[in-house]
Amino acid sequence: MTVLKRIILTVLVSSALLGPSCVRRPRLNVVVISIDTLRDDHCSMSGYDRPTTPFLERLASQGTRMRLAYAPTATTGPSHASLFSSLYPITHGVVKNGVPLDPSFETLAETLAGHGYATAAVVSSYVLNAKFGYDQGFDEFDDDFDPAGATIERDDLDGEAVTGAFDQRADAATDKAIAVLERLSREAEPFFLFVHYFDPHAPYLPPPGPWAARFDSGQPGDLARAVDAYDAEIAFTDDEIGRLLGHLEQADLAGETLVVITSDHGEGLMQHGHMRHGLQIYEEAVRVPLLFHLPGRVTGGQALDAPVELVDVMPTVLELAGVTPASELQGRSLAGALAGEAVLDPDRPVFLHRRHYESGWIGNFRVSGEKFGIRRGPWKYVEGEEGGAGELFNLEDDPGEQVNLLDSSPDVADDLSLGIRVWREAHGRSAQQIPSLSDEDRERLKALGYVE
Repeated sequence: MTVLKRIILTVLVSSALLGPSCVRRPRLNVVVISIDTLRDDHCSMSGYDRPTTPFLERLASQGTRMRLAYAPTATTGPSHASLFSSLYPITHGVVKNGVPLDPSFETLAETLAGHGYATAAVVSSYVLNAKFGYDQGFDEFDDDFDPAGATIERDDLDGEAVTGAFDQRADAATDKAIAVLERLSREAEPFFLFVHYFDPHAPYLPPPGPWAARFDSGQPGDLARAVDAYDAEIAFTDDEIGRLLGHLEQADLAGETLVVITSDHGEGLMQHGHMRHGLQIYEEAVRVPLLFHLPGRVTGGQALDAPVELVDVMPTVLELAGVTPASELQGRSLAGALAGEAVLDPDRPVFLHRRHYESGWIGNFRVSGEKFGIRRGPWKYVEGEEGGAGELFNLEDDPGEQVNLLDSSPDVADDLSLGIRVWREAHGRSAQQIPSLSDEDRERLKALGYVE
């Protein structure tokens, strides 16, 4: 036996005798948290005037917040598929809820698992059920909900019995995630934990008591009450995230764990005449929070203004973890900027997509075909079959996207439209095959507000 082999054997035997709790992890732990339906501009972390996210504010003071983070679309399934794969929806093909993620695409969990990570996930919405492929790469994947704690409670839909539950509240998700954390922290391997919170997705039902009474605008009308409840659910979820990450501190793991917190999309709240999400790709629907925290390697108290995308999360995590991706990723690593060692491109184009609809009406909106959008610098352009020639906004002068400048700046619109076309040709899939849903799957998705 060579000297080197004897050294390796001695280390392995010593580690086994010491037990898992004494083994030093060779690499970084990773915790990624996704908060469903969270508009960035309703986070006090981002300047909102209500204290909706006090815990995230404290975390941001120790980490780096991205001020201009975008989801690729305003729908849960496609955005999470992009978060997991670093591919745009037009590439991975999950362009709407209920479309399975192709197993040929390697996910963040699969990549980390292939490099010795223990992987686990706790999700809180039926949309992210394992049957749709979101469990790829996870050793443990908890998508089972207690009907007694669901915010959407239906015994039958159109006369058909429904078994199981649609969702779970944030406190239930945290309880499960803490149990997983406690178990993973006793193991020798580094771990990747993904936690998905369903709150503040509609229906806006904060827990009764102090949470339900958290905010009161004093304004009459259903919209004001809905916004009060939406904000209360954000605050409730923020508190639960604080409880979850508090266990990292208790386990003395905070210093060696990368925490990423984001959302899959925002919410309309009638800003452009639509209450929910999925239909539009205005800022309120696609601007999301994005926060990175890692003591010693992510600059504390930093807020970066350059535009970034959810597809950037996977390459950033992998670079910080020292792991090389097995396949080409469409996102960009932000690791250098997080460390204060690189400057992000302020004019980087951001691309947006809205799924295809058959011609018809959804509420007061005529829908037809797909929509595509691009943000570059201060300009944002959206085009599609519905809405005429397109919409062009200067977000510096008009952050609420109220004034269409298409007629006054046609050359800008033409340039951005060309950018969309080049992006689609480079990244789109041909002849997408979207499998049909079972009746039960379709009814569950409808019950969650994802009306096909």
